[in-house]
Amino acid sequence: MEIEAKFLISEPDIFEKLKGVAAINGFSVGDRKDKVFTDTYLDTLDMAIYASGFSFRCREKADKVTYTLKSLSSSDSLVHMREEVEFTLDEKLPVKKWNNCVLRHRVLSIIGEGELFPLFTVMHKRADVQIDSNQRNIAEMSFDDVVIVCEDNKKSYLELEVELAGDGTESELHQIVSNLKDMEGLVPGTSSKFDNGLELFRENMQKDASILNYGIKTGYDDISFVPLSDMIDEYGIEVEHSRNVAENSFHLFDELKSIHLLPDELRQTLRVAAVVHDIGVMTDAKNHHKVGRDILLETCPDELPYPLCTFLPWMTFLHKKRIDRKKLHKLSLKKKFFELPSQMQEDILKLSALLRLADALDYSRMDSEISEVDLAKEDIIIKIKGPGASIDADRADTKADLWRLLFERDIYFREDY
Repeated sequence: MEIEAKFLISEPDIFEKLKGVAAINGFSVGDRKDKVFTDTYLDTLDMAIYASGFSFRCREKADKVTYTLKSLSSSDSLVHMREEVEFTLDEKLPVKKWNNCVLRHRVLSIIGEGELFPLFTVMHKRADVQIDSNQRNIAEMSFDDVVIVCEDNKKSYLELEVELAGDGTESELHQIVSNLKDMEGLVPGTSSKFDNGLELFRENMQKDASILNYGIKTGYDDISFVPLSDMIDEYGIEVEHSRNVAENSFHLFDELKSIHLLPDELRQTLRVAAVVHDIGVMTDAKNHHKVGRDILLETCPDELPYPLCTFLPWMTFLHKKRIDRKKLHKLSLKKKFFELPSQMQEDILKLSALLRLADALDYSRMDSEISEVDLAKEDIIIKIKGPGASIDADRADTKADLWRLLFERDIYFREDY
């Protein structure tokens, strides 16, 4: 359990001055220890850890790697308490390869077979000092020069954390914090580093939407924005399948970039579309592509801004049935589709072609994986491994119909023996 308070420090000179404080409210302050380390925050593509009320980070120091699962519960109190579970290794390893421990069990119970992806990194220049009283370690003060990086987006700030140590009491921590909050240049902090990193993550998606824009003029007053996790729960989305499809989508988007030529700003749109593509199954399995389209014309995950949310209904509609030129022509006559700008229509079709392939690669529900993408030959050859590889490769070949209508280079899927 972590019990701490945090303050933002407004000016670098105040930050440096506070590092030299010798005593706080009668408690002595020890020598400073400087450290440099980097945290990488991780989650599945459907944000399962965040949806469960936790953050998960990998902290890399010079001689060890520490993984931490931390509660996101917030409090109006300056001193707050959060659940914290840690596990330290000599090197970075996937959670599944750890020795059996409490944290391994906790994380796998949340993510299942899901793959973890980096959300953002937090770089620290930290100065730690101990606060003591009569040879008792009461608390630790950490002066952090923080830089959070999410793709090409950055945020820098100075922060002081005061955390209760093993010999201290909550009453003593409150005394220290009460004294600090009256010091000039200190402002009580309300956001964690995870909160700030997630804000950058969302800003990037807003930036993607702004860059693309498409010149779309229609409004979005008729669209309700709902947390993705709420939509998963409400519509009973099959989590393992949607997660696998999202992972396959990312791999295909990246490996085939030289062919599809889609802008990188659409990568996250493909991820969200993959998570919600089966949103209509529990309502009407046979016609779930139509039901899903209708749901997503009215409701969108709140992390996907307008106009990118406009992609979701049509990608969901296009993911299921066989597609030929006649069906594409019929789609082009649908009022809500042909009203979209022509470039947006083209990008929707290209992303839908990737989504169809990614969906097919999990047809067996046996965790097939892409093992190789060969672009050297005239036709693209993608090899699949896993117990269901033969089934999924055949299915992907069938669902490559839209790809073949859009691109000159054909694509084939083969089992990797």
